[in-house]
Amino acid sequence: MKKYLSSMLVMMCILLSAVVASAEKAEWKADNYNINKVQKIYVEDVVEKGDNVSFSELEDLKIRQSLDENEKYIKKYRIVNNKEIADAVLSVKMLSWGTNKRWVNEEKVTENQTITHTGKDGKTSSVTIPVTVTKPGYYYYTQYFSAKFVLTDKDGNIIFERIDKREDEKNAYDMFNRAVKDFYKDVNSLK
Repeated sequence: MKKYLSSMLVMMCILLSAVVASAEKAEWKADNYNINKVQKIYVEDVVEKGDNVSFSELEDLKIRQSLDENEKYIKKYRIVNNKEIADAVLSVKMLSWGTNKRWVNEEKVTENQTITHTGKDGKTSSVTIPVTVTKPGYYYYTQYFSAKFVLTDKDGNIIFERIDKREDEKNAYDMFNRAVKDFYKDVNSLK
């Protein structure tokens, strides 16, 4: 039983070591800014791209759609379509976007296998033995992005800024969508 449990523990560790997921946030908030004078927010139409960032037109549309659909989470302000009447402007710059490909080397692991035998008399017997197997190497893919969200007032003063960086097996767009939702909700906490 101890051999079985230790083998299972080793297998779990191997499986968990292959999973790569990360999320990091860095943010800054203007402490002395009177946020109560902000009533209307304009969300920029274009997502600026960093020097090494490229994505398809479809991804660009999905990113813009994410910004639009999540506006409902900004509840303490009114979203306006005219930048001229807005008290603050929200802009997004995509700093990175892509897919990582990592090679996981082949490995030898010991697994318990049970062999069952049925005799001529109809009786069955079984024995469990450790067997060493070679797991082949494989490519492991993750998607990632990092984006800078900035809320500025009419004069260009930064009210709230966040850099959100995420990597996981999930689709980069889905992770970005969650980052937008989180940022919009946190804009509410400024008031």
